[in-house]
Amino acid sequence: MTVTRAEAVLTAKAELDFAAAARIFAGAELRRIGGAVVSRVPALPNHVPYNKARGFTLADAVHLPAVEAFYAEAGVRAAVEVWEGDSSDDLHGLLRSAGLAPTAPTAALHRRPGGDGLGAVQVDEVAGEHLDVLLAGYEVGPDATAFRTMLAIEQATPGLRRYLAFVDGRPAAAAALFTHGGTSLLAGAATVPEFRRRGCQAALVARRLADAAADSDLVVVTAASGSVSHKNLTRLGFEMTHTRTVWR
Repeated sequence: MTVTRAEAVLTAKAELDFAAAARIFAGAELRRIGGAVVSRVPALPNHVPYNKARGFTLADAVHLPAVEAFYAEAGVRAAVEVWEGDSSDDLHGLLRSAGLAPTAPTAALHRRPGGDGLGAVQVDEVAGEHLDVLLAGYEVGPDATAFRTMLAIEQATPGLRRYLAFVDGRPAAAAALFTHGGTSLLAGAATVPEFRRRGCQAALVARRLADAAADSDLVVVTAASGSVSHKNLTRLGFEMTHTRTVWR
């Protein structure tokens, strides 16, 4: 049930974001093929998170040619994401026979919301001025026009709450919170390099956990499996929901 809820809130946000992206990027689309949610942004062919079939299972084997065609017609390399509970030797064999190979997994994590959201680092909810800080934290250069546009779309999702953390009165980190169907998602967070290791991300997590309690009883987040972010989230009380492996 937790896995289902975690993936449902991720899908809900993706659907809203791709509806906006389709109005800006030629060929950008999100649709369902079989049981998988497939998305693409041809302007960002190397950004796998925007170009993958999420939740692909062995039952979707008959639909693999359609998934491959969906990407081929836009000149994008196919990528298929398999969730931990759906993994099997048969599915792995099918994907390998299609010329796909597994990449490093990501983790979905969860915990209950709550807490007072207070800490040594000041965190304010803001209207939208967080985007420049987020881009600086991600170290996205000015020439990465398409990526900057897609990040802006993701930070303009209807219902999204946005936050800034401050160090010595200066904007140091940014993050967002999205809630759908009683589940909240910690969506996008980054710290400007000069302010890293100052407690900004822990403060942003704490504030969002506190705010999420009003509208949800479950908070989910994704991180590279085994990464520093994954370890920090575990220290903050998050538990593993499942892993998600992209084959491409």
